[in-house]
Amino acid sequence: MERPAPTVILVTLEQRNEVEAMWRQPTLTPRLRERLEMVKAASLGADWDAIAVWSGRSARTVRHWLTRFTIGGIPALADAPRAGRPPAADAAYHAALDDLADRDPRAIGLPFDAWTSARLSAYLAETTGVRIAPSWLRALLIQHRFRCGRPKHTLDHLRDPDAVAACAAAIAEAGKKVANAPERYELHYQDETHVETNPYLAKQGHRIGRQQRIASVGVNRRVTVFGSRESRGRGRVEVVCGGQDSACFARYLAALDQRHATTGREIFLVLDHASCHTSPASARALAGRAAWLHLIWLAKYSPHLNEKEREWRYLKRDVRGGALWAAWRAICAHSWMRLWTDWIGWGERSD
Repeated sequence: MERPAPTVILVTLEQRNEVEAMWRQPTLTPRLRERLEMVKAASLGADWDAIAVWSGRSARTVRHWLTRFTIGGIPALADAPRAGRPPAADAAYHAALDDLADRDPRAIGLPFDAWTSARLSAYLAETTGVRIAPSWLRALLIQHRFRCGRPKHTLDHLRDPDAVAACAAAIAEAGKKVANAPERYELHYQDETHVETNPYLAKQGHRIGRQQRIASVGVNRRVTVFGSRESRGRGRVEVVCGGQDSACFARYLAALDQRHATTGREIFLVLDHASCHTSPASARALAGRAAWLHLIWLAKYSPHLNEKEREWRYLKRDVRGGALWAAWRAICAHSWMRLWTDWIGWGERSD
C-alpha cells in the first residue's frame, strides 16, 4: 500500500536542474516527460486533482507517480524493464547514428555526397555490427531531431573571400552615393534568365483513360529576359530576346539609354562576368557609355550579391501559374527582341 504523499512536493535544486536537463534530451519518451511535468506542477503547489485533469490521468495514477518520486526521486519515474528481446539499437548505436548523420560522407572516404537512409543503414551495419532497416532508421533519425530534406548546391568553396568582400564594399559605397544624391544617381542590379514558351504542365485531375492535352507552340523555343531593377524601387529595365549574346545585351543597353535620357541620372550597374557582358562588342558598348554608366563587376560565383537574381523566381512562377501567360504568348508571337513594357516598364514608379 502506497504511503500518503504531501500536497506540495519538495524538489531540491539538484533535482530541478536534472529535470530541466532531461527535458532537453531529444530521446526523452513522452511517458517520462509527462511524469516530470507532474512533478514540476506539484512542486509549484498545484493541486493533485487539477494535475489529473490537465494530464488526462486518473487521480490514482497521479498519486502513484508523485509518491514514487517522493520515495525514490527521478529514477523512480522510469518504466520498469519490460520482458522480451532488448532493442537492437542500443545506446552505442544511437551515439554512432547521431555522430554519423552530421558528418560529410566524403570526409570519411565514401564515394557520395549525401546520406540516404539505405546508405546510412548499410554503413552503420558495417561499423557497428547492428543492422537496422532503412524504414526504421528514419524513425530513429526523427528521435534525434533530423528531418528529411533535399540538400542545396553551394558555390562557397569556389569563391574568393577577398574579391567577394571588395565587391560587397563597392556595392555598399554606390548605395551610399545613391542615398545621399538620389536625384543624381541610380543603382541597378542586372541579370538575365531563360523562360520556355510552352505551357507549364502542372499536375491536374482527369478521367481515367482520358489524358489531358494542352496545345503547345510547336517548338519549345526558349527566350531570354535581360533585366535590371533600381535599388530604391524607382523602376526596372526589361528586354525579351531570342538568345543570350552580345547583340541581345546591346538591346538591353539601348533600353538603358532611354532610361538615362528620361531621368538624366548617372547609373551604377552591377553585373556578372557572363560572356555576353565581357565580349569585345559589349566592352566597346560599355566603354562608349562610361560618362554616365559606372560598372560594378560581381566577384565570381557570388550571385547572392545580385538582388535581381531573387526576382526571376516570381517571373517564372507567374508565367507557369498562368497569371502572365496570355501576355507572354503575345510577346513571343510578335517579337523576340523588344522592350518588355506589357508587364513591368522601365519608367518611374512611386513606392
